[in-house]
Amino acid sequence: MKSVLLAAALLVFSRAASAQAEIIPPPAPSDTVLQLAPGEVAAEYPGGAAAWAAYLQKSLNWEAAARDLPKKTKRFEQTAQVQFIVAADGRLSNIHVLNNVLPSIRMEAVRVIRASGKWNPAQQGGRPARAYRTQPITFVFE
Repeated sequence: MKSVLLAAALLVFSRAASAQAEIIPPPAPSDTVLQLAPGEVAAEYPGGAAAWAAYLQKSLNWEAAARDLPKKTKRFEQTAQVQFIVAADGRLSNIHVLNNVLPSIRMEAVRVIRASGKWNPAQQGGRPARAYRTQPITFVFE
């Protein structure tokens, strides 16, 4: 009787062992964010640096940004390092300021990036790719 039970148990376990599927690693998720390597093209504002400067000149709300300036300041300058993700279709997400700046400057920097519309996405291997972008915005008050 013991040998019959042992044989039955071995048969069941050998069947279970042979039915195991091959482990295949999952493909990289489509929401992977590219860290650019040399030779890859970074995301940029449509029209390049000149168009970006013109957009900032037109769109920055200087009064809102100056709200938290120290009183009786003759000259004040801060640069907000704004990091965000540019999706493969050019949409922006995860917008935040990396460095310590005045709250009103932080809010204005995030607002102006969010309002900038779609960007030209990064290119990896000649194809659009989701990538981080860090954009400095300097505020100078005189």
